Amino acid sequence: MPKDMRTWIKDLESRIPGEPLRVSKAVNPSSFEVASILHQLEQRGNLRAVFFEKVTGVKGKPTDFRLLSHAFTTREKLAVSLGLKDSSRVALFEKFLDSSRQKKKVQVIPPAEAPVKEIVIREKSLDLGDLPIMKHNFMDGGPYLTPVVVARAPGGERHNTSWNRMMYIDSHHMAIYMSPRHLWMYFQEAEAAGKSLPIAVVLGHHMAFMLSASALVPLDEDEYEVAGGILGEPLRVVPSEIYGHELLVPADAEAVIEGEILPHRRSIEGPFGEFAGYLGPQRLSWLFRARAVTHRRNPIVHYVFAAHVDHLYAHFPIEASIFQRVKQAVAGVKDISWLGSGGPFHLVISMKKRTEGEPMRAAMAALSASNFIKHVIVVDEEVDPENAREVMWAIATCSQADSSITILKNMQGHVLDPSLRQDIKGAGLVIDATRPMDRPYPPRAGPPPEILKRFNLNDYLDTSS
Repeated sequence: MPKDMRTWIKDLESRIPGEPLRVSKAVNPSSFEVASILHQLEQRGNLRAVFFEKVTGVKGKPTDFRLLSHAFTTREKLAVSLGLKDSSRVALFEKFLDSSRQKKKVQVIPPAEAPVKEIVIREKSLDLGDLPIMKHNFMDGGPYLTPVVVARAPGGERHNTSWNRMMYIDSHHMAIYMSPRHLWMYFQEAEAAGKSLPIAVVLGHHMAFMLSASALVPLDEDEYEVAGGILGEPLRVVPSEIYGHELLVPADAEAVIEGEILPHRRSIEGPFGEFAGYLGPQRLSWLFRARAVTHRRNPIVHYVFAAHVDHLYAHFPIEASIFQRVKQAVAGVKDISWLGSGGPFHLVISMKKRTEGEPMRAAMAALSASNFIKHVIVVDEEVDPENAREVMWAIATCSQADSSITILKNMQGHVLDPSLRQDIKGAGLVIDATRPMDRPYPPRAGPPPEILKRFNLNDYLDTSS
């Protein structure tokens, strides 16, 4: 059976008891009802995936759609997505990076065999207001989809996948925001020729496919093939309804909106909650026109809950790429924590230091890997980089302000950093909180490690009460 969202849910149910949490009462996503439930669960520390069995469309009418969110909130769910039993950060990093290198050619199947073609709605009959489109945070510019967008290089063969927020406008139009990366480049080329750019808006698939859209892939690699590597099987695709073989769409997607980004047209879009946890401003973005909707029976729409934990951890593939770059620079690097360090602008690196200077080299590799990062803290290998108490202990006991802290000026920042005083230029900080090697230094207190490894606490506690 091909991997899709439904096989992912079955794997989740079998691997993690109690997931997903199911909500059987009807909710209206465009009236903040889904967001209110997800927010309160997160506040209580309940990060289970949530499956909403009855949802209404933007116009308040019941739909055949269902809704899934909080798919990325824990490492255990990421492990389910990657088919991995070990949910440690390093194991997830290595599995994702290795799988993304095992590229697989797509498998083109006939439309009659594609689940996503079970129901086809053409342009004259479609109304985007019939879809369950979610408002995430107060002051949202409108209801938003958080889909994976697929485009094909103009005149080329390569397919690109990316996460792009899309704001509902009316029955046939949405505003789409594009960062200046591959999709944006494709559109620039199409617009310069006076043409629209066909895209497929994928509303749900296996979470390995969804994660693949965050991978940092070179422009010469087909991201459908990378997705196949991460899935562990060739991605099944089918010609689109409107554009045929010019744009192949995932055959096992839950739902796909086909359409095009229009040349020389713009739209006001936003505000929208950024993954850094604050509300981003209104922007002048691009205009999308829908021309067809295809979907499975009783489709499941996936949402990333914007500006919350789910949104932050959807960036896990970027964290894996940062780990790769840092470990390539300094072999003694054991672990990193970007997302779990209070990110997205902090990074903590744990390493086995062999010589003085290595912590700075590791930090510089991290800063060069992603302009998301502005603060890097380097600690010794026995310090858990995701444990803020341990990291602060390392800073308190292993650093001095005049010699352990380096401030980097005139450094490229990230447009999502609200503390920047200029559009993009900012500053960086490196804290070396590793024990010095050029003088005697007291070891960390604790029982002998070899005893701790043999000692099973449960053998000495009464757990019956």
